Amino acid sequence: MSEPSRPYRSYFADSTHWERYEPRPGDIVISTPPKVGTTWTQRITSVLVFQSTELPGRLMEISPWLDCVFYPLDEMLETLDRQRHRRFIKTHLPMDALPIYAEVSYLIVGRDLRDAAVSAHNHALGMNGLAGGPPRGPVGDDVHTPIHPKVPEDLREYWRAYFTRGTFPWETNGWPFNSATRHLESWWEHRDRPNILFLHFQDMLDDLDREMRRVSAFLDIPVDESIWPELVAACTFSDMKTRQREILAASQTEDPLSGFQFFHKGRNGQWRGVFTDDDMALYHAAVEALPADLRAWLTRSA
Repeated sequence: MSEPSRPYRSYFADSTHWERYEPRPGDIVISTPPKVGTTWTQRITSVLVFQSTELPGRLMEISPWLDCVFYPLDEMLETLDRQRHRRFIKTHLPMDALPIYAEVSYLIVGRDLRDAAVSAHNHALGMNGLAGGPPRGPVGDDVHTPIHPKVPEDLREYWRAYFTRGTFPWETNGWPFNSATRHLESWWEHRDRPNILFLHFQDMLDDLDREMRRVSAFLDIPVDESIWPELVAACTFSDMKTRQREILAASQTEDPLSGFQFFHKGRNGQWRGVFTDDDMALYHAAVEALPADLRAWLTRSA
């Protein structure tokens, strides 16, 4: 086991929740920056774990977001303790915020950050003013209350904030969430570990069947070809949109999340033709420090 190197506490997350996590061999942790395919990957994992398109409860309850401050930690831990199926847990935290266990599998999802920014704007608008639990300890400079910061309605104005502001003092982009560049880079240098698998949002769009087979092999879950087409169909964006209320959590976040298009459009390239050269320069500055191979991997579809 490796210990986290720093705490992340904000209006939406508290990494110290993981101090009470007791791993079981076979546990799955889905770690992604916001709006790069988190719920999509949870849905894929659910059909593989249960070998069914039907869920024994709402997805966000079956697969809790453990560092979330919007839902009581004791209840999430009790839910995990009761589960007898193979557990899969969501987090938006980077690797340095988590305890890492050899017996736990980690699914990491990346996406072209220009697309992530556009999708994050839709999500952040829908969450404007949502109250969570009180943050504990030091937080980012602009995080003083457990209220989602109000984000601008103008996409270009949001873009400029997303690529130049951080929620935490040691991050310089990703506002009002944590930094996507920091998140992905923290995992990238460990991508060759046998218990870490990287997935790319564009690859999942291009060939969902192939990418689900990669996940199934990584998790050592045999493919049952007799039901496989049904499992893949249940993980398409069109199917997930029709089941939005089934997927989202029955919690304090249910009404706000159900009130806007949580899954957005499920496609890439919406940034093209929208932003000026100056806007794009801010994006390039944000990703310039990333390792060249990670930068190339993220932008493969550009």
